[in-house]
Amino acid sequence: MIFPHAISNSRLQPEFAKLLENKKFTDCHIEVEKESFECHKVILASASEFFERMFLSDFKESQSGKFVLTDVQPGTFAHFLHYVYTYDAKALEKHTCSMVMELLKCGSTWLVESLVSDCVQIMKMKMRVLDITDLVEVFQNAHDIVHEELINDCVYNIRNRFSQKMNCYEILFLTSDVFEQYLIITEGYLPQIERFKMIQTYLTVNGLIGNGVVNGVVGQVELPETTNKDGGQIEKKEDESNDEDDSDSNGKPLTCIEILNTNERETHEVAIPEEPKDKIIHQEYVKTLVGHINFGNMSNKDFYSVVGKSALLNDKEKYEYLYLTK
Repeated sequence: MIFPHAISNSRLQPEFAKLLENKKFTDCHIEVEKESFECHKVILASASEFFERMFLSDFKESQSGKFVLTDVQPGTFAHFLHYVYTYDAKALEKHTCSMVMELLKCGSTWLVESLVSDCVQIMKMKMRVLDITDLVEVFQNAHDIVHEELINDCVYNIRNRFSQKMNCYEILFLTSDVFEQYLIITEGYLPQIERFKMIQTYLTVNGLIGNGVVNGVVGQVELPETTNKDGGQIEKKEDESNDEDDSDSNGKPLTCIEILNTNERETHEVAIPEEPKDKIIHQEYVKTLVGHINFGNMSNKDFYSVVGKSALLNDKEKYEYLYLTK
């Protein structure tokens, strides 16, 4: 039995598609980058609460009928319009994974529940054949829109199909919060030493740790002003004055204590500079990531060869974690 409303919808969808093509009765212009789309307010507003609010706003755009959208590509918006004018889920299946994810973001941002639902179902089917590169991208996008169902399905595919390839190049492009979530899902699937290497590589590539020894390789270290690039002492120029030189009679530099205690100089106030805020945040992030490593499941050999040479931990932390290894 076919219900009347089903007949109505089946007839209206192609008619709405024709409206999109021939531009009859358009009453608003949506500008996306350099392209302009002539649309119908009633159709967009009925599909999206976002557009409904935008059209009912008191801004001058709602009076002129011209609106500008950012954070979306013209091609993506064209596919979005086709969907809200036709609700053709079959057409969505023909798109690439990247386009489906872009439309999913649009549906999530613009509050089009049916588009979100259709895109999620399509992505769940497509993920069964995606490689690890694409799955990592889906993992990021699913977190961007905070869609737990899609995240869980993505995790299932990564763990069950690529458990030995989870430490891949693509994870370097994850945002810091999503990288932590990715690190968590590798627990029980990657050896602890591989998880530590993954942290070290991510932090180094993204510039979240300072220069120094990383994995046994000496990086560029900022040298004090009193030494040259070869580590030797910089010779003082002849025309430089010695009046302010903090040294004793035999040329040996004075220590801070000697400077403070001497009666021949004015009292010096030693100020300890505060750590930059972003550096403190980075340090806390490093500690958080390292906290996800189970050193009790790491061998002494792995610890000495990798962790012991890493700049992620100080000597005290290395000493403490060493006793947890086996």
